Amino acid sequence: MKKFLVSFTVAAALLTMAGCSNSGKTVASTTSGKITQEQLYDKMKDQYGTTVLQTMLLSNVLEDQYGSKVDKKAVEAEYNTLKEQYGDSFEDVLKQSNTTSKALKENIRSQLLMDAAIADNSKFTDADYKRAFETWTPKMTAQHILVADEATAKDLIAKINAGEDFDKLAKENSTDTATKEDGGKLPEFDYTSSLGTEFATAASKLKDGEVSKEPVQSQSGYHIIKMVKNPGKGKWEDHKKELKTILVTEIRNDQAKLTPILAKVIKKANVQIKDEDLKDAMAPFTQPAATSSSSESKK
Repeated sequence: MKKFLVSFTVAAALLTMAGCSNSGKTVASTTSGKITQEQLYDKMKDQYGTTVLQTMLLSNVLEDQYGSKVDKKAVEAEYNTLKEQYGDSFEDVLKQSNTTSKALKENIRSQLLMDAAIADNSKFTDADYKRAFETWTPKMTAQHILVADEATAKDLIAKINAGEDFDKLAKENSTDTATKEDGGKLPEFDYTSSLGTEFATAASKLKDGEVSKEPVQSQSGYHIIKMVKNPGKGKWEDHKKELKTILVTEIRNDQAKLTPILAKVIKKANVQIKDEDLKDAMAPFTQPAATSSSSESKK
């Protein structure tokens, strides 16, 4: 996300300076000389021009072809999901990313447009859906105890199995300061949560009231999970919409699979670049390797 937003920040600056009639205007000066708008624009164009133009053209083409498939409600829903995941730290995360709510929503819309293009140019089989079903989980509620090492986690599991109170052990031992005082109770989560897919997958195998028999490792440490409410996964056929989202995301994150799809989208747009310095900006999507494989993206 940060890279995407940086590209658009630079793009805005390039467009602003390109539109200025007074290219000789000084933007900065020192005892050793001055820097004009024209010099700054040329430098930014040289360093970022190809990447920025590629990003802008992709955005424009995707908006033109798939804009009607992405409404404001979808963007707001994704935005609110992110906001809920980060909780009270959401504003801090925005500041650390040097972005704003408006820019984040623009990024979300661009991602949803990309997803619409992927979905439109992909055909998924039952085997694909079944594979995605291994990752997918329903929304669940649980308690957990987070510790730094596996040995401590195993010792706590032994104590729980011997009859000691889970809530009491969470308060005394968990390193998760946000949940320990409430017995390790977590907000509702699924496979998309910040807890990680390993945590969600392990939790989805537990019945209500059941405690994990082995520690579950994540980037945060080792977890002991106690299931509070698990509605069960059911059948994969009942969750094709959610499973399709997983499959589309996989393609979005796989450049080798994404490039031929974008090549197909770009080809429809008849993109023409007039600036000789930037003529190769769309080369990754117009070279023979990209265009020849685009026909394979929708089997």
